Parts: sequence; structure tokens; C-alpha cells
Amino acid sequence: MGNILNYLYPDRCPACRRVMEAGEEQIHPGCREKFRRIKGPRCFKCGKTLFDVENNICPECRNKKHTYVYGLPLFEYNETARTAMLDFKKNGHRRNGDFFASEYVKNLGQTLKKLAPEVLIPVPVSDKKLRKRGFNQAEYLAERIGEALDIPVDATYLRRLGDTEQKELSGKERAKNALKSFELAGEPTEKRVCLVDDVYTTGSTIEGCTRVLKAAGVREVGFITVFYDSIT
Repeated sequence: MGNILNYLYPDRCPACRRVMEAGEEQIHPGCREKFRRIKGPRCFKCGKTLFDVENNICPECRNKKHTYVYGLPLFEYNETARTAMLDFKKNGHRRNGDFFASEYVKNLGQTLKKLAPEVLIPVPVSDKKLRKRGFNQAEYLAERIGEALDIPVDATYLRRLGDTEQKELSGKERAKNALKSFELAGEPTEKRVCLVDDVYTTGSTIEGCTRVLKAAGVREVGFITVFYDSIT
């Protein structure tokens, strides 16, 4: 059965989508550079490249005054990233998620460990998306990153309400919608937690989750994502 499934659904490179040959690793060597790592110095709040080295927070984050305390995305959200994430979430390419998680651990794992979150909390998806996709991509990533770094994962603390597509909304609409899109589903006992999501865009989703957790008594909330989308 395994050989038949491998024939019908062969492993593919997350960047070029070509079939991986036997013995090849998670990505073709020449394709790795298509995923562009965010380079330092970084904004401590959202994690993007910081061009004003005299400040540790970018102008956007100073203006928005986010409640979460740190962000640590890995890659820029370019066209290669967009296609790979779409394949992961909607086209059944779970192997892409394994690649994203392993790259995160390899490049930013020790940085995350130093921030010392007590638990990783995946951003929840709506019940409708969960039924359609069969899994929560943020939880998939959190479980693999958490296992590799020995950080517990708990997906029971947050619940998503409704099914509004954030990408269809303006920045202000995203922020307003996100603040009413999440509710507490469990009682967190940890005081330092880290949210996990696939893509950071405006920060509205992370902010919505953060406020719910802070209201429940969590002292410090940070986040990690695979990608940072600078197109807002």
C-alpha cells in the first residue's frame, strides 16, 4: 500500500513542485534560496527587517502599539512561499509543513528557546475550514516545532468564531474583525506563551488572540510564524 501511495502522491519539492528523487532531502538544493529568510536586525515586535537600527521597534508597530511582546517570523512571503503554503493548506502537501517546521527549528529554534515560552498555542481555524481541510495548519506546525524544541503544545485554549476571510478585508477591517473572532476555550495556567501561525500580515489575528489570553491572566504573549507578508 505504501508503494502505491508513494506512486500516486509522490513527495514534491515545496519550491518548484517537481518530484523528489529517492534519497533527496526535503527540498532541491537549488530551490532552497527561493525561500528568502528575513535578515536582521529585526523589529522586536513583528520580526520584520528593521532598517532604522537606532530603534528596536519599527514605525508600524510603534503606531499600532501591539499587546503581544515579540514576534519571530522566518521567511518573507514571496510568490514561492505563497504557492508552497497554498499547497500545504489546501492541496494536501503535508510534507511542505514538515519542511517549514524543520527550517524554523534549524534557523530560529534556539532563539525561540531563549525567549522561554512555557507553551506553544496554535492560532485556531474555524470549524468550517477544519472540516474542509481536515487539519489546522498552525497546529500541524506547532506540534512539529514543539516536539523538536521540547516545548509543550496546547490547542485547547482558543476557539475561533465565524469564518470571515481576513484576506478580503482592509487593514482596519482586519483589526476590528480579529478582536471579535476569538474566545477562550480553556483555562491557561502558563504565564508566558507563544502563538503559532502560518503567515503574519497586519498582526490583527495575533492581536485578537493575545487580548483573549491576556484577559485570562497570561502575562506575556509572543508569536512565531513561518512567513511575514509585507503587503498589507
